[in-house]
Amino acid sequence: MTLRHLRIFMEVCRFGSITQAAEELNMAQPAVSYAIRELESYYETRLFERMNRRLYITESGEQLMNYADSILGQFDEVKNVLKDVNMVTKIRIGANVSYGMSKLPKLISKFRTEHSEIPVYIRVENSAQIEEELVRNSLDFGIIDYPARSEFFFCSLLEEEAVTIACSPKLHIPSELQMRDLKDIPLLLRENGSGLRNIMEQVMKNMKKEDIKPIIAMESVSTRCLINACVEGMGIFAVQKNSLQPYLENGKLKEIKIKGAKLTRQYYLVYHKSKFLTKSMKAFRKCALDEHR
Repeated sequence: MTLRHLRIFMEVCRFGSITQAAEELNMAQPAVSYAIRELESYYETRLFERMNRRLYITESGEQLMNYADSILGQFDEVKNVLKDVNMVTKIRIGANVSYGMSKLPKLISKFRTEHSEIPVYIRVENSAQIEEELVRNSLDFGIIDYPARSEFFFCSLLEEEAVTIACSPKLHIPSELQMRDLKDIPLLLRENGSGLRNIMEQVMKNMKKEDIKPIIAMESVSTRCLINACVEGMGIFAVQKNSLQPYLENGKLKEIKIKGAKLTRQYYLVYHKSKFLTKSMKAFRKCALDEHR
């Protein structure tokens, strides 16, 4: 199989159509169909199901797509590696929302001060999305919670910090609770894939062990939105204390503790094990690790 086969395959995946992929690649439709048949013959599996004139990727096709994305990304990356003599290749950094809001601006400012000649691209998403981008080689580094597919990555712990549960004084909730006291208290949660959501999933798992059904009042991708909802008394919210400090100081929120539950969050610098680190990337890795020593 060749890179050409993989590029054709990825375009078919992107469009879900042989015809559209052929138009994008400026190829004849039969040539694209033949390339897909060659791939299926080579791997001895069906990559697409063809129903009602539409293509649906199979489980085997999804697995090949992950590998093809990484292979093609690394192939294209060679050009940057060979140009890296003067440390001017762009670095693509992803960070989860919590780190992106609190720590990332200072880190990037420090890096740009030390290496003003190196362009930096930044993407802020939840940890699961950043992890997926790293697998696909769309990003060079991620600063996220411990990755779910850790076997693919090198991971260096940058920082650990406490997570605080807060509520509005309007709710008249005691400052210390037992797990069973959460029975009738609404929860405000980040979306699935977020590190903060993963922390609260553990709390909810313990609630279910005591036959308590969690009451999820609100879910959002926005930490700020959830804090505002918490201030209005819509439920309790778990987040890093530094994000809540102004609200705790002015009395709009108060901290509550759940007996026996120690909530902490770790941030890791993560990159793929197959990633070739250019001089620019090594410079950023050193900067990030030094910043958190």
